[in-house]
Amino acid sequence: MFTNNKIANAVRLALVAGITISTPVTFAADSVAKEQVERIQVTGSKIKRLGELSPTPITVLTGDSLVKAGITNVAELLSQIPSSTVGLSPETTNNNVFANGLSNTDLRGLGTSRTLVLVNGRRFVAGAPGSSAVDLNNIPTSMISRIEITTGGSSAVYGSDAMAGVVNIITKKSFDGFNLDFSTTKPRQSGGESSYVSLTFGNESEKSSYIANISFTDGKQLRGDQRDFIRNGVIRIDHPDNVDDTDGIPRKIIWDKEGATALKFYSPTGDFFTDDGHFIFANDGSVRPFETGEIFPKSKTPGSRNTNYFIGDGDGYHFLKHKYVRTPLSRLNINSNFNYDFNELHSMAFELTYSKTHAYGESSPAFHRLTGRTDNAFFSADTKKFFADRDMDEFTAYMTTDILGNRKYDQKRQLFQAVISFTGELSDTWTYDAYIQKGHVQANTTWYGEMFTKNLTEAIDAVEFDGEIVCADRNDDGEVVGGITGCSPINLWGKNLASAESLDYVSTDATRNATIQQTTFSASANGDIYELEAGVISAAFTAEHRKEESSTLPDPAMRKGLIFNNQSEALSGEFDVTELAAEFLVPLVSDTFFADEITLETAYRYMDYSSTGTDNAWKIGLNYALNDEIRFRFNRSKSVRAPNIDELYSPKAEDFNSFNDPCEQGQIDNAGEYKDNILRNCRAQGIPEGWAPSEDWKRTNHSGFSLGNLDLKNETSYDMTIGFIYTPSFIEDLSITVDYWKFDLKDMITTPSAKTVINGCYEFSSTDNPYCPLIQRNASTFEIDSYFLKPVNAASNNIAGTDIEINYSLDSGFGLFDIKLLATYTEKRESNNTGKVEDQRSTAGEIHRPRWKARMITNYVYDDLSVALITSYRHHSVLDNDWIAEDSNYNDVPSYIKWDLTAKYHVTENLVVRGGIINLFDVAPPRIPGYYDDGEFFDLNGQTFTLGMNLSF
Repeated sequence: MFTNNKIANAVRLALVAGITISTPVTFAADSVAKEQVERIQVTGSKIKRLGELSPTPITVLTGDSLVKAGITNVAELLSQIPSSTVGLSPETTNNNVFANGLSNTDLRGLGTSRTLVLVNGRRFVAGAPGSSAVDLNNIPTSMISRIEITTGGSSAVYGSDAMAGVVNIITKKSFDGFNLDFSTTKPRQSGGESSYVSLTFGNESEKSSYIANISFTDGKQLRGDQRDFIRNGVIRIDHPDNVDDTDGIPRKIIWDKEGATALKFYSPTGDFFTDDGHFIFANDGSVRPFETGEIFPKSKTPGSRNTNYFIGDGDGYHFLKHKYVRTPLSRLNINSNFNYDFNELHSMAFELTYSKTHAYGESSPAFHRLTGRTDNAFFSADTKKFFADRDMDEFTAYMTTDILGNRKYDQKRQLFQAVISFTGELSDTWTYDAYIQKGHVQANTTWYGEMFTKNLTEAIDAVEFDGEIVCADRNDDGEVVGGITGCSPINLWGKNLASAESLDYVSTDATRNATIQQTTFSASANGDIYELEAGVISAAFTAEHRKEESSTLPDPAMRKGLIFNNQSEALSGEFDVTELAAEFLVPLVSDTFFADEITLETAYRYMDYSSTGTDNAWKIGLNYALNDEIRFRFNRSKSVRAPNIDELYSPKAEDFNSFNDPCEQGQIDNAGEYKDNILRNCRAQGIPEGWAPSEDWKRTNHSGFSLGNLDLKNETSYDMTIGFIYTPSFIEDLSITVDYWKFDLKDMITTPSAKTVINGCYEFSSTDNPYCPLIQRNASTFEIDSYFLKPVNAASNNIAGTDIEINYSLDSGFGLFDIKLLATYTEKRESNNTGKVEDQRSTAGEIHRPRWKARMITNYVYDDLSVALITSYRHHSVLDNDWIAEDSNYNDVPSYIKWDLTAKYHVTENLVVRGGIINLFDVAPPRIPGYYDDGEFFDLNGQTFTLGMNLSF
């Protein structure tokens, strides 16, 4: 806690004033004796300093601002800061089997693994097995005092993972009394409701204090059919008249229809093709023609699949029926901090965190392409005659197993973390800080709606033998010689025709249990070394040892590959790292005609990883105060990120992806700049001219395997920040901060997508390249049977831009106005995910990285009433910077502005009520294919009402 001196009071005032503050403000302490002044440590440095509070640009968010805005998850607020993007969230994890409900943050859009999250200046255990990213669900908003965000590389101070910056969450250390908080949010359209309740209590005495918090949050699922702008979807089709990429006609267009798209096969009862048409098993098991709504117009585009889709009612798979855009999430958090002063010089603290979260992702029933025999004993005489008239012994059915229900990926996670720390004074000018921390996460996953592949194959081959329907036991000639012992034949060909026994035989629930453990020992000392004419040289020294462990254990059926589409092996991996760091603050100039102050800051960290060996990180900075109004700062640093356990040790796991085969003749004819290479490489593998994969291959997702790579090395980043701070004396309470930043990341770890692996094999000058060995083709059909996806140090990223922060307060006499603007301009973003020079591309200004992002908070306070109007802005962007008119007619994405209005009123000294409208004007996402239903960038809740109450006693 801050003691009662001028600097501490100034910090308090700045933090209480509003949602964000720009911290490069110097708090004068000339009138305070040196021995009375408290040294303060802020994010970005471990040196406790007297005046200048920010060695690097820092944005500070107060805990009160989260509560006031009706936000119950730290990640939700961080995602709205212009310098960050959404990492994992309930809106982006529904289809991520092992990450349902996780909430991460992603500074600069460089990836969640490159943002280091600290709690009280210390690392926090990761949220998912094998990862380093922290699950922010484990940190309740009621316990947060403030959040400090620095977006410069900070590896020299904090170690690996701080390449994009650091989010340091400072929790409350003590409390005296009881505090009950409740809030609820409800969108105008149904779905996505949430509620939050929190109890905080504590006590303060002369030598000890404690604070404890129990909170519970419940967020409901949001389905696509619960939003009008998703029900009336934007439909993209291949242009009916497009022939090639030179005819002046765009390849893709928005169809002048609205509705929900359906796939013209894959039905709950099974559909199939014959020489004379497309048919489906009716609910009663009979056969009837397949019915559709309005089929997409036929296109001349090579490989077009327009006619596989339709809108309106009909058979087949309806995408909207299984569209889930927000994962339901409930979480229980229990936190406590205990502090004890041994005497005036030494103290200890004990922090304990327990968190229990439950989330599930939901998707359609499993897709199956089943081969059935026409002598099936469950078929009626009419059905058998149907096949006999067509001289068919077998049929291939496309089916979704609705009879087993939707597939659900249920996630239950428990986190325990304990920290015991000691702080004190070594001398008049030196202090120490040491701690031991242990974190453990247990993450258990259950899949519902799964099937045993072998059992299903056996059970659908139902025949009559000795007067009973049995699972056929056939000889090598296909003749039935008996029934398979223990097998229960199943009738899938209709609705609800299968017996309970047969469903038990083919269905199962799959499980995977996982653990994460983090153990940290750390000690640091900081103080004064030598006094120069301009001031005292200060330093901080740190020694740290950390061990990370992670394991997963899928159930035996998954490890053996017995469950449909879910083969996975066990993971067991660990690494440890020993680090030594030093940081120095050197005053160079003080009180001269050309500068009030110039200070040099430098840091160096040595790291020894058991996985990747030794490495280092460093930083050098210069802070220049021209006078009380104008300040400049410069920082240059090297940061590193070591590969995590998943990237190193991930076992082989089955993966399914959709892609085109570049060796298909139609793909070769439209291959563009790589056409010659693709043609040469396909012929070198023996694939003949005119070849194309079968229609069955085209209709299905393709099986492959992902796995780790022990040959990975550390990533490296060099970043630079040049800043300007202006606090004019002629305008009271105005501050303007402008920071130019630049990052150059090399050897970034990336896992190539299936499409990158498949295309990459043939786009190089020869098949002697990293990708071709990862592909397995069928020797007779030439179709791709399998592929392997491994992480590699192949990516790079060069980004640059400018952050702007403006703060202004005005006491009007009838209330206090406080205006704060945060804005980020992205000047440059060039990335390369394959390692090929020709694949370097600019993504600045694309929808994932708009040129401008801004957030303005206008607070008004009058007596017991406070009102906040928050404006969030995304600049207009494009889907693809390399777009040409031949590509599509919908590349432009309009700007997006969302307004939130909240208010808080102190009814009594102990009772506060609050309410608000989020997305005040009910702004829907832009009507752009692929993004009108995307919760990563746009609000899918729509206009939402929030109401809360806080009672203290």
